[in-house]
Amino acid sequence: MTDPRFSFHDVGASPGGARALAITADSAVWCVDGSAAVLRRSVDGELSRFDLGQATAEPRSVAAATRDSVWVTDRGTDRILRLDPSGVVWSTRAPTAHAGLAGIVGLDDGSAWFVEERADAIGRVDILGRVTEFAPGAVGGEPSSIASDGTSVWFGLPGARAIAYARGGDSQPGLVRFDDPLAAPTDVSVGDDGCLWFADPGRGVIGRLDRGGEVTEFALAEGLRPIRVGADPRGGCWFTMLHRASIGRVDGDGRIATVDIPGDRGAPVAMASASSGDLWLALERGDLARFADPGDPADGIQ
Repeated sequence: MTDPRFSFHDVGASPGGARALAITADSAVWCVDGSAAVLRRSVDGELSRFDLGQATAEPRSVAAATRDSVWVTDRGTDRILRLDPSGVVWSTRAPTAHAGLAGIVGLDDGSAWFVEERADAIGRVDILGRVTEFAPGAVGGEPSSIASDGTSVWFGLPGARAIAYARGGDSQPGLVRFDDPLAAPTDVSVGDDGCLWFADPGRGVIGRLDRGGEVTEFALAEGLRPIRVGADPRGGCWFTMLHRASIGRVDGDGRIATVDIPGDRGAPVAMASASSGDLWLALERGDLARFADPGDPADGIQ
């Protein structure tokens, strides 16, 4: 059975497929390829491929920077780069070698924050290009992801059963801790309303942290493990699940629904919401999928 809301796009990804997605304000879709390259699909469907110039390059994450440029972390060379449609326009190195650069996010002031998994640290690139590293707020926190509302940053600390946040350029993160000894919040995403969503795959939970600091948790059906989360413009959250060729959504009322991805293209490994409301997915087999005008699949659930 086909679902006309889905369309699939070959972006020439390597056999390893695309592993991270970002959408810039010009509606271009950027993704990280497993073969040391960054790919760009323009709103007209034109494809560009940008090699990062070093044999050991291992791009890990991509995030919108300006209207038509993105930030990229390169785990293999300890670099933070910025690319626009012409290619690499700026790069620098993290102070700590082999830090395990992972997620990155851009802020409205032109700075960027990123995660260093192996160094158990987070980093910041200021508007002058200077890089500073910070402790994540808890020893052994194992920072795993990062998100922003444009001015503040949030990151998951599964090793500390916590979510941390930093306001603007503050170097001392605050913590939101979880009492459950099994809690391990990993992926995080901030919505337009300022609410934070997170995935806790070990417990099979999607969580919501509102602006007042109140946490609400939504348990998925037994056996479902959420991996990636993505807040959407309607105040809900899309999520992917381990080894499942489908996506799910939970709304603010806790209604949960899933949508199967047609065809045999594998499970989604990354996603990003466009300003139009469309949802883009990177699939295991290398294609990108566009889920047009998805609405709320829970509509009709009483």
